[in-house]
Amino acid sequence: MVLKALSRDLLHKTEEGVIYLNLKNEEEAGAAHDAIIERIAARSPAPRLDGMLVQRMVAPGVEIVVGGRVDPQFGPLVVVGLGGVLVEVLNDTALAPAPIAPYEAGALLRELRAFRLLQGYRGLPGVDLALLCDIVSRASEFIADQCQLVSEFDLNPLICTGSKITAVDALIVRAAWI
Repeated sequence: MVLKALSRDLLHKTEEGVIYLNLKNEEEAGAAHDAIIERIAARSPAPRLDGMLVQRMVAPGVEIVVGGRVDPQFGPLVVVGLGGVLVEVLNDTALAPAPIAPYEAGALLRELRAFRLLQGYRGLPGVDLALLCDIVSRASEFIADQCQLVSEFDLNPLICTGSKITAVDALIVRAAWI
């Protein structure tokens, strides 16, 4: 199982040390809970803690980020790339004005240097590209439709294994102008 802090003040849980993976039992979950509470209490000012989230551990796969933002000059945009921390480390992303259709999402994904990972690599099955393209298209529709209320969002990571795609974390930032 996974245990993570829920806090509007902690946008990057991994870097903040408030997410614990591969917990096997109640004792490990309890220790992780206590460690999260200690980490939060040690910060000044202490971030607000809205609760804890327990999730099932998802099998490994290709991690993808799908996000959107509202650019002051270009309007709503959709972005795709390798997910998890790799989005920042490798900077392998592709961007398009939103909304886009599924076939346009496919073209966007093919712009990634890491696109080959989506086709299956080293024992991992290929990702269901039609499903992933549908998710990217729907995400682009979300940012286009909600651009007056939302300034940015991301689903990061989406863990993709064959025909199974699971969002394990998400962030939505409310527009400052509302």
